[in-house]
Order: sequence, then structure tokens, then C-alpha cells
Amino acid sequence: MKKLSNILGLWLLMLGMVACESSDAPYNGYIETTQGGAATLVLKGYENPQSGFTVFEPEGFQTPFYIQDKVFYGKQYTFVKSSSTRLDEMKTRPADDAWQTEVPVIDGAAYWARTATLAADQYVKFRICGIDGNNVTIEYAVEQDVRPNANANVKDESGYSLNLEIPRLNEANVFVAHSLKVNGTEMLNYALEWDDTKKHSSWVAFSFDATTRVAGDGVGRKDKFIVDPLLPEAMQVTDAHHKSDGFDRGHICGSADRLFTQEANDQTFYFSNMSPMIHSFNSPYWAEFEEQVRKWGGAERGVTTTYSKLYVVKGGALNELLVNYTGTKKGGDQIIPTTDENGFTIHGLACPKYYFMAVLSETDGVYHAIGFLAEHKEYSKAPTADEVKARAVSIDDLEEKTGIDFFCNLPDDLENTVESDMNLDDWAW
Repeated sequence: MKKLSNILGLWLLMLGMVACESSDAPYNGYIETTQGGAATLVLKGYENPQSGFTVFEPEGFQTPFYIQDKVFYGKQYTFVKSSSTRLDEMKTRPADDAWQTEVPVIDGAAYWARTATLAADQYVKFRICGIDGNNVTIEYAVEQDVRPNANANVKDESGYSLNLEIPRLNEANVFVAHSLKVNGTEMLNYALEWDDTKKHSSWVAFSFDATTRVAGDGVGRKDKFIVDPLLPEAMQVTDAHHKSDGFDRGHICGSADRLFTQEANDQTFYFSNMSPMIHSFNSPYWAEFEEQVRKWGGAERGVTTTYSKLYVVKGGALNELLVNYTGTKKGGDQIIPTTDENGFTIHGLACPKYYFMAVLSETDGVYHAIGFLAEHKEYSKAPTADEVKARAVSIDDLEEKTGIDFFCNLPDDLENTVESDMNLDDWAW
């Protein structure tokens, strides 16, 4: 009886092994792993991707690699074939100059793969356990080096505080995130930080991407200015704060920046998104800077952008206000604009002396940044392209001028690089 039981157990074990062999996710009990904690995976597509195709993308990875024409390839990966054949022998990562964009699939060989997210540099060491027709079985182990970010924002309830466009938050102010649903998915329209001592936003931040750069059918401005429902009632700015003061109710996040849905456009008319602007500064002068950024974002009609995403922060610098100002020209309300000795309008709104933009582009994991700083005064005409370029500054210089820590959610090394380096040739003018 005992002998029969042993035979039955052996038969069941063999049956299990056969079942595992036909699975797309082999069990480590029959594939010898060469490092503790390693996992296994079957990649399809070796002989013919039409017969089956899978990719390698474990949890925490943002892009995959796969087999393409019998080589390992991934758009944001580089590879090195190892001289070792076991994972536990691969203790040292290859030198920077050894990495290649693709490597051939060789039975029994071992490899390194490398990619990166904003949070970490990610590595995979893997070996080919066997090739069976269209299937390539690999053993793999994942490693990563977390990229330090000492000044990143703390995640708020909405999670939007971690978006790349959001500057370092000031605890003395109020963070407001205006979101909406597009095709059933909640997303950020724009966010701002409210300085109630100035009755003015410190900055307004948003992004252009595949969704937000596309103008929706029939979407347009209704010019319905309303209070911001997300601000506490005691902090809310109303029409009375802007009425008959000689200044334009100037958009920070422009109406033309948000045309992908009517709701997105309507939200730009909250008074929290307005700033008291001198009429000729608002348009045509500042409007040219805004149009240039929209072109980079792909949000101007007839313009195709090369950037996958554009992160934008706009605002009036509140650390230096337009004091004792009296305009020479009447505003749209036929009143001469004025400010007091503290730089406030007749209804108590801070009036900035400078306006700024901080712009970060992203394409295939490559980032560039540029800033603009323009004096708030009367202008007789729109700036030329060369005049727009002349107002360009590095993000480091813009931070020094405004006191705002832009793009703080980038890893420290990347943030330091893109903010110190401003090259006009990186941008399409």
C-alpha cells in the first residue's frame, strides 16, 4: 500500500510538471534559479510575434522591453551581455560605456538591462533558461537605485502635489487643485497656491499633453467670472475686488490654455486665477509669451509639437510689487490704473511688478527647462520673437528673482541640471 502511495505521488508530481511546462508562467520548482528571490517568465515572440507576444514590465517599471527580431529591445532600455551565466555571479554592474540599445537572444546567456523612472534607476539581470519555438524562458532579478529628492512635496490628499508642474508648496498658503473628469477619468486641470495676505495666487500650474492640448468641439470662453469654490469663503476674491480699478482681469492660466473641454475653460474664469494687469501688458505684450508656450505645448491651431508633455508655471511675482503706480493710459473700464505705496490696487489686490513663466518639456525621458521674466508696465506693441527670447532666463535665475522653488518634484540631480542650463537652441521658436 505504501509503495502504491509513493508511485501515485510520483505520478501526480510528473503530471504537475507537464502542466507547468505548458504554462506561460513557469513554476520555479522545475526551473533552477541561480539567485535567491529570482523569478521566471516566458517571453513570447521569438520566432513570430503574430503567434504570440509578451513583454517584460514588472511592478514599478514604467516601460517594457521585449523580443524583436530575435534581439532584446526596449525604447527606453539599454543592455549588456554578461560573461557570467548565473545571476548570483553578476555582482557588478557594467561600465557606462558598455551599454547597447539591443542585444541578440542567445540560449543560456545572461544579460543586464537598464532603464529609469523619475524616482529610480532600474536594473534587471536575467538569463535565458531555454528557447522553445516562439517562447523564451528567462530567470530574472530586479534592482534599483532610488534617486534622491530632498525638496519634493509631501503628497496631499489629491495626490496632485507630486505632479511635475507643481512648485514647492508654502505651508503659509493654500494649495488648490481644480480637477475634472475626461472620459470617466479624473485629472488635474490646473492648480494654484493662494496667498491670502496678497489676495493673489503665488503661482498657477498646469500641463499640456495628449488630452489637454486638443481643443474640443464648440469649446470657447463665456467670460463668466466667478469666485473660486475651493477657497474658504473668507479668502474668496469677487468681482468687487476687480471692478473699476483701471486694470484688466488678467488670466494667469489663460482661457486659450484650456480648450479641451468647456468645463476646463470655465474653470479658468475663477477670480483666484486673475491678476490685475495693465491693459497693454496683458495684450498684446504678455499674450505673445503665452502663445509661444502654447505652441510648444501643441495647443495652437496648426502647430505640431515634438514634446510629449509640457509643464507650465505662470504667475505674478509677489515678492516685488508695483508700488505708487499711476498709468498714462486708461484701462478697458476707462479708468487710469493706480496702486498705493505698498503695491496694492484700490480694492486691495497685490499688483506684481514682474510676471513669470517656468516651462519644463519632456520627450522620451529627456527634459529641458526655460523661464521668462517680464516687467509689468505699459507697452506700445507686441514683442518680436527676438524680444521674447531676450526675456528668457534659466530656472535658477527665475527662482532667485521670484523666491519660488520650481519643479521640485524632479529628482535632485535632474532638477539641478535642467534648472541651471538654459539653451535657446533646445526650443523651437
